[in-house]
Amino acid sequence: MVFLSVAVVILTALVLIDLVLTGAVIRQLRDTEKQLVEMNTPPDTGMAPGELMPEFVSPDSDLSRTDLAGKRTLVAFFSTGCRHCPAQAERLAERADEIAGRGITVVSVLGVSEGDTEELSPLLRKAGRLITENGSGEVAGAFRAFSTPTLLVFGEDGVLVANGHSLDEVLGGR
Repeated sequence: MVFLSVAVVILTALVLIDLVLTGAVIRQLRDTEKQLVEMNTPPDTGMAPGELMPEFVSPDSDLSRTDLAGKRTLVAFFSTGCRHCPAQAERLAERADEIAGRGITVVSVLGVSEGDTEELSPLLRKAGRLITENGSGEVAGAFRAFSTPTLLVFGEDGVLVANGHSLDEVLGGR
């Protein structure tokens, strides 16, 4: 009987240790999951729906807010060092005819870092107007587009109607 009592006490101690360790593992998994979500969640696009298109002038002074007045406009921000930008630039080029057919003017802003090549330029030119800036330039700053890709759709009245990090997110899938 003493042997059975000792076995029950040892077994109880082992079960309690197992519960404590399991709780610690679950807590660690939750912390890790929270960190992964934070790492994979893109930063806010900057501008919120309902805001007016900011005043801006392209570096070559060929395009400004005034030139886009009265037009539905998609302003898309890309950068040469962005890993998600090539896929979105390709999607934009593929859908260029459809977007134009919907009466939307496309303006792409490409931030080029020193030493990077402009591989995205040909794709972005297929979709519409292309503005090239060094790094995160004045146009990106005016639109508060501090992460790429960032896509902003403005109505004819110059008010932001949709924002996001993918073309399908702001215009819907095809």
